[in-house]
Amino acid sequence: MYRVSTDVGGTFTDGVLLDEKTGKIAISKVSSTPHNPAIGTIECIEKFDKPLCDASFLSHGTTVVINALIEGKGAKTALVTTEGFRDVLEIGRCNRTEMYDALYRKPRPLVPRHLRLEVQERIDADGKVVRPLATADLERVLGVLEREKVESVAVCLLNAYANPEHEAGIGAFLQQRLPGVAVSLSHLITRRYYEFERTSTTVQNAYVMPVVRTYLNDLEDELRGRGFGQILQIMQSNGGVMAASVAREMPIAMVESGPAGGAIGAAQLAKLVGFENVISYDMGGTTAKTSIITHGLPETAEQYVVEGRPILLPVVDLREIGAGGGSIAWIDEAGAMHVGPQSAGAQPGPACYMRGGKEPTVTDANLQLGILDPGYFLGGEMQISKSLAEQAIRSMADHFDLSVDEAALGIVKIVNTNMSGLLQSMTVKRGYDPREFVMVAFGGAGPIHAAAIAKELLIPTVIVPPYSGVFSAWGMLMADLRHDLEQTYIAPLVGASPAELNGVFRSLEERIRGVFEKEEIEDSRITVSYVVDLRYTGQEHTLAVAAAAPVTESSKALLAASFDETHLRVYGHNAPEEPKEVVSLKVIGIGNVNKPLLEKIPAGKPTPPAAARMGERKVYVGNGRYQSFAVLRRERLLSDNVVAGPALIEEATATTAVETGQSCRVDEYGNLIVSLSGEA
Repeated sequence: MYRVSTDVGGTFTDGVLLDEKTGKIAISKVSSTPHNPAIGTIECIEKFDKPLCDASFLSHGTTVVINALIEGKGAKTALVTTEGFRDVLEIGRCNRTEMYDALYRKPRPLVPRHLRLEVQERIDADGKVVRPLATADLERVLGVLEREKVESVAVCLLNAYANPEHEAGIGAFLQQRLPGVAVSLSHLITRRYYEFERTSTTVQNAYVMPVVRTYLNDLEDELRGRGFGQILQIMQSNGGVMAASVAREMPIAMVESGPAGGAIGAAQLAKLVGFENVISYDMGGTTAKTSIITHGLPETAEQYVVEGRPILLPVVDLREIGAGGGSIAWIDEAGAMHVGPQSAGAQPGPACYMRGGKEPTVTDANLQLGILDPGYFLGGEMQISKSLAEQAIRSMADHFDLSVDEAALGIVKIVNTNMSGLLQSMTVKRGYDPREFVMVAFGGAGPIHAAAIAKELLIPTVIVPPYSGVFSAWGMLMADLRHDLEQTYIAPLVGASPAELNGVFRSLEERIRGVFEKEEIEDSRITVSYVVDLRYTGQEHTLAVAAAAPVTESSKALLAASFDETHLRVYGHNAPEEPKEVVSLKVIGIGNVNKPLLEKIPAGKPTPPAAARMGERKVYVGNGRYQSFAVLRRERLLSDNVVAGPALIEEATATTAVETGQSCRVDEYGNLIVSLSGEA
């Protein structure tokens, strides 16, 4: 039996196959197929040449949701809401996210105003029915939906978080009368009270639902046709996986599907090698992404924003910029050079790919500098052209009256500066000292640039995992099933009834266990934790505090003390004498899956074996100078080998650069541990 994971990226689709008995790993990488990502996924799996009937687990990360939202290629969607609230999407919040942009405009709603339909009903904030749902309005709404040929409907009533009775009634009516139309109900996605964010989330869920359903149906048909008989697992933004059947109903949880896999993989790897505080750095073909891992767990955020539209669901806290191997170098109107965010993508790709690309990219620059070997790109499976890379960069070099090599080095320095700023935004600007972290670098381009970025930020150690070019896919094999449910419950902590608190917790837990039942997860594999969102009375923002179950009068004092301590750590001050207020209750359910064992590599001596040495290669380092870098094959290195910089350690999916004055040690699992101090 074996386990498989696939990760669809903007440029490549990655696959990892793990033998459950031996721990051996096989990898595959193919060009992504943006017109139908399922094609690239199947091609990636077929390269393993293994019968899918023997697969015990298949996890999949995809960019289908994020692409549909960014490109505006979702379904024709309508919104049904409480009378008087059709314009919530346009009103939004009064704060301007781009404070100093004089040309800032709020994002265009995904649902035009003529498809935002009102119904007469009112439930108050305590869940009491004030005005019954007007059934006559439903017939009117139905007529509009049929006439406009709507493909998907979002239903978000004002206080459905407190009592979903009316919302559920509308959902049942629409599903009966419009069986071919997707229906998304807000209370099944989130039961938090923020009406703008809740509406925005429900609308985005509805907008992508038909697209995701079609995609997953096609993918599952292809997999079943090849003998796969298990449940297809989909990577979520929160760092867990969910069954495809659940993903069809809540596709918005997939918005950061692939990148979350990398963060989970980095967290698991860091635990294995003995580090708790980690910066994950993922540079692929299109973007660079980073996240912070403290105490062995990735930090999460309570909401995520795509194209200015909030999504009120927990997500691994990732920052991302358009800085990948395919990022295009360009000159602005003032004559300054920039790199990204535009990308050559999979088609046509960088100029060196020989697919018609003409503009210079980061990959072209690394090839021109001598960092990449044109004869060993993707392990020799893919031919690339240095002459085409040089031709693409020459126009930029001529503009600045530079040599082609100097222009290529300029491209690399700019993209390194951009990524250094990205990492600073997640560390220094949040009060973290990068010197207290290690960096886990992965992605097809990440290990090339990691040492230079770490050097600038004084990060002492860089870890490059095995198969780093497909590491996000590897991380998906380490992810448990996970579901988060939250419900608004506002009350003073002192006066909050333990019976009511426990009742809400039980209700949320029952819903989560019902989802796990659909996913065929045994009770023995399920762990559940409770969380309370608290604030000082009068505050706007909350902090999450873990709660023991069941909540008692005495345990409420522990919650208050824990909140004070958390407030001091996050904000640098607290006010223990101030009264606290409960805002919402959350239940996190984890369905534990078997974690794959990592295969250890043979031990060796500090000096790498002769078979690993592939000679030397001249690399341009600036000011007309070239330096000889030792070239080694990663798969031939042994545990305890030490490689002194300057060196290039090549593998099929990535190249790791070790700079002058740095050293790299190979650990027992094959990780490359790069020390910036030069001490192995």
